[in-house]
Formats: sequence, structure tokens, C-alpha cells
Amino acid sequence: MTRGVGWVVGCGLLALTAPAAGQPPAPEAMVEVRRAGEAGSGVRLLGFVADGAGHVVARIVVGSSGRVAGADFVVSLAGVEYAAQGIVHDAASGLGLLRVTADPPPAPYSFARDPAERGRMIYGAILSDDTGAVVHGRGSVIDVAASPDATEPATIRHNALVGERKHGAPLFNNCGQVVGVIVERADAPPGAGLAVSAEWLVTVFGPDGLAPLRADDACLSEAEQARQEAERARQEAERARQEAERARQEAAEQARQAEARQAEVERARQEAEQARQAETERARQAEARQAEAERERLAAEQARRAAEEGRAAAERERAAAAEQAQQAEARQAATEQAAEAATDEEQAAVERARQAARRTVAWAVAAGSGASVLLLGLWLAARRSRARVARAARTAAAE
Repeated sequence: MTRGVGWVVGCGLLALTAPAAGQPPAPEAMVEVRRAGEAGSGVRLLGFVADGAGHVVARIVVGSSGRVAGADFVVSLAGVEYAAQGIVHDAASGLGLLRVTADPPPAPYSFARDPAERGRMIYGAILSDDTGAVVHGRGSVIDVAASPDATEPATIRHNALVGERKHGAPLFNNCGQVVGVIVERADAPPGAGLAVSAEWLVTVFGPDGLAPLRADDACLSEAEQARQEAERARQEAERARQEAERARQEAAEQARQAEARQAEVERARQEAEQARQAETERARQAEARQAEAERERLAAEQARRAAEEGRAAAERERAAAAEQAQQAEARQAATEQAAEAATDEEQAAVERARQAARRTVAWAVAAGSGASVLLLGLWLAARRSRARVARAARTAAAE
């Protein structure tokens, strides 16, 4: 039982998923029915899960009991058997309504929103006699005949799965939605099959609880779907073109912004280079000023040293000059002394000369004219002596 429940949950997700356009639905809701306790009558009773409450629409053979309501049935779905209970049987179509008692029930097929239309593509589904697998046959709706009264079903003539042993099998539109149930009748035209419409099934079995899941949207024909797909493709292409244009514009804007950023980076690089060069120039000028200041400091040091040397030389010269002044003063004093001495000597010599002259005169007077000559010579000698003394005094003063 655990295996059956897990399979039902998984199949429910698949069966409620709409198939691709032009493809039949997943086959998980296709069933085979037999009465409980019977091995089978040899007549294959096909059907399908028709709603979410576990209702099954299937071919039912009334048999000798003549009773369906309340009867026990076994529904076989993909190898899993479920207990079911009969609800009602429609003699006009040979179809009955059962209800699977399992919780949760198997997942159903969905019904089409709109009825089948002439010329539209359809699919019929039956179970293979050999493998039990669902086999789909593709065809089209030949025509749709309305129900003459409430007791007669509306019929769909089609050419899908024409042959025997398909009574109770669902008929799908090209969107994989149930539009009818295949029935076998003696009045079927050659080369065509008959099906009762899904709308008629709801009308007949709805009062007994059948509430199928209906598609929200209309099923478009293959041509309409192709046109719609082409329109979607065109819109997609337009969106892609617009997206490509936006991408191109964005790429162009990004390229422009990248160029602007690159230009800004280049300007920043140039400004940085200029700043670096200016800083280098300022550093060079600072070094030059520092070198100049060092030269000026050295020159000032040299000047200071020269000034100190000059002061020392001046001091030495001042000392020498003072020494020379002292020496000059000493020499002048010596000269003055020498001059005084010379003057005294001259005065003494003059005095001696006068005395000598007086003596000479006296002698000359005594001796006569020869004495005059002698007197003159003595005078000249005294004169020369005074001249020598004067020169010696001048020489001493000059030194």
C-alpha cells in the first residue's frame, strides 16, 4: 500500500502538468476496471480518473446483476489496484461513474474549457493488450453532432484510433485536455469513431458528484499555436533586439564612461607627474638653497675667521705700532738728548772756538798779519764741526 500511495502522489504532479502543444498528456490517469471478485468478463473496460475527488469515468458492463450503484469495483492504474465503488451508469453511452476510495486518490486528467471543434486535431488513448502501456493515436474531429434531447449524448465523429476495444478511452485535444470519451456503437459510420462530449459527461454525471478540473485557458489549434508561437518568437526577437540595443547602448555608455575614467586617470597621472616634477623642482631648489646657505655659512665662517685674523693682525699691528711709537718716542727722546748733547757740544765747541779765536786773535795781534790767515782757518774748522753735529742730530731724529 505504501508503494501505491507514493506512486499516486508522484503521478499527481505529472498529470496536472499541461503537456507541450500538440502532445498527449501524461498517461497516469488511464485505468482499466473490473468488478471486485471477478477475474474479468473478457470485455476490456477502459476509463480514466476524471476529477480530484477520485471519480472515474469508465465503460461499465451491467451484467446479470443489473446494478452499478453501490457495487464494488477494482480500478487498475499502471499496475496498482485501487478499490472503487459504483455510483451511476448511463445506458445511452455505456459509461458509468465510480469513485476510488483511496486517500489520496489518483491524480486526474483535466477537461478542456471549450468543446471540440470540427477540423481540430485530437488524440485517442487506449491501453496496449500486450504491455498495458498507454498508446496514443492522432487524428482530427470530423464533425460534432448536438444532442437531440437530454437522454441522448452529443457525439463527436473522429478518425483517431479507429477500431475495436477502445470504449471508455478518453479523447484529448491538442493541448492534452479531455474533450470526450470514445464509445463503440453499431451505428458508427465506416472509417470513423464516435465519442461523447466532455460537456455531456458533466451534464449527466455532475449531479452525482463529478467535478472535473477545467483548463483556465482556451486550447488553441496547432495553426493558432504556431501563429502564437511565431508572434511570441517575434516578440522575443523584438525584445532580444531591444535588449541587444540596450546592451549596445549600455556597452557604449560603459565604453564612454571607461574612456572618461581613463581620461580622468590620465589627467590624474599627468597632474601627479606635474606634482612630482614640481616637488622634485622644489626639492632641487631646496637643495640648492641649502647648498647656497652652506656656502654662505662657509663664507661667513671664512669671513669670521678672516675678521678674527684681521682683528688679530690689527691687534698685532696696533701692538707693533704702539711698540714703534714707544720706540719712536724713545728715539725722539734719544734724539732730543743727542740734540741737546750736540747743542751742548756745539755750544761748547763754539765756546771753545771763541776762546780759541780770542786766543788766536790775541796771538795774531801779537804775531801780525800771518795771524789773520791762521784765524780764518780756525773759523772754518769750527763751522764744519757745527755742520757735522747738526747732521748727526737730524739722522738720529729721522731714525
